[in-house]
Amino acid sequence: MIAGRPDVRVVAVSRLANYVNKLLSGNRHLVLIGVSGEISNYRPNSNGNVYFDLKDRDALLNCVAFSEAAAAFPAMANGDQIVAYGSVTTFPRKSTYQLRVLEVRTEGETGALHQRYETLRARLAAEGLFADERKRALPRFPFRVALVTSRSAEGARDFETQARERAPHVEIVVVPTTVQGEKAAPEIAAAIARAERLDVDVIVLARGGGSFEDLFAFSDERVVRALAASPIPTVSAIGHEGDAPLTDFVADRRAATPSAAAQTLLPRRDDLLRMVDERRRTLARDLDRLVSSRRQLVDARARRLFSAARERVSAERESLHRYERRLNAAGPAARLAQRRGRFDAVRAGLAREIVTLLRRRRERLAAAAQRLGRVDPALRIARAAGRSEATAAGLDAALRRLLERCAATLRTLAVSLDGNNPETILQRGYAIVRGMDGRPLRDAADAPPGTTITAELARGHLHARVEREGTDGGRQIGLF
Repeated sequence: MIAGRPDVRVVAVSRLANYVNKLLSGNRHLVLIGVSGEISNYRPNSNGNVYFDLKDRDALLNCVAFSEAAAAFPAMANGDQIVAYGSVTTFPRKSTYQLRVLEVRTEGETGALHQRYETLRARLAAEGLFADERKRALPRFPFRVALVTSRSAEGARDFETQARERAPHVEIVVVPTTVQGEKAAPEIAAAIARAERLDVDVIVLARGGGSFEDLFAFSDERVVRALAASPIPTVSAIGHEGDAPLTDFVADRRAATPSAAAQTLLPRRDDLLRMVDERRRTLARDLDRLVSSRRQLVDARARRLFSAARERVSAERESLHRYERRLNAAGPAARLAQRRGRFDAVRAGLAREIVTLLRRRRERLAAAAQRLGRVDPALRIARAAGRSEATAAGLDAALRRLLERCAATLRTLAVSLDGNNPETILQRGYAIVRGMDGRPLRDAADAPPGTTITAELARGHLHARVEREGTDGGRQIGLF
């Protein structure tokens, strides 16, 4: 007896049904399979689902197609020979298995079309028309799109609706053509050629789906070669999830539906505006940092130049003070006042030139900064850098020339002063003779015989007394 044997498992009905369903769904040969047979017991439902049986001489298979797939089926009736494509599943409540149909093709004409399709596909692939290497990148920001489609096609309306919502700034140029029937292929090829002459950024070939037979124009060699020869990037958006039309293989980009093509091709305007605003803020920050760094560089260089100028002026001023002290010790008061006036004039002129130069440099820097705010950010960066370098170099050269002119003037004055300096004259062997009152003697008549005089030499003094008058009106002197 089998009952009661410990090696025999006992399970619930639902568990066994689920186990069988897992076995079928896990079989890769049954996930997608085509079954050929005759339709019987055809039962369309009001909700769009379709139920029928496929039979041959020896067996019968229950079939179900849900409304999404059944909407694309060709007209069918009991007795028609078809090929139903789908997956094998179970119906646990009745413990039966069934074919969940995703696509239906009628036998006969459909078989011939498939043979033509496969033959052309293999030949064009061998020519390299489908190679990834020849595919081009789509424009990142298209502004003018040619839509090759039928004006009444649902796919065209879907594409235009998405385009208006996502990118109202993009111009959609519809190139009308027939998309189904015997005349469709040459008309589509001609429409592609017209689109190439419209100065557009991309060409979209669109239709809102259909049966294999309805879409066969998009697998015509004339259409495929026209799309391959287009100098403008192309998108194939036919909307067929079964056997893809050959335009999907040759186009630069394939989209599942016209709506998906619009979503892939057209970035949202709001996203673009946000990106542009963010780029603008980033560029402004970079520009501000660059201008600030250049300004700091110019300021630092100006401070160094001004510091050097102050040191040079201080040194020259100290030199002037030395000459002034020597004049005070050796020269008459009138000559000292005259020389001091000339020195003061030179010093005041030097100060005025420095102030004028600094004012002009500040005005030029302010004008450059104002112009920076009115030009393009990229040019502002380049011009600010160039003007900063030129300003620093010009300031350096101008201050150097000014200091050189001042130094030359001071040297000239020093030579002039040195030539009139009494100490310098005494170094050449001359003496200053003074009377008893300490004033310099210019006339011998001012010192009659017996007068005591003092002679100032380069080093030391001599005291003498006049003994007799000279033969030419002067007087001879004798030393004590």
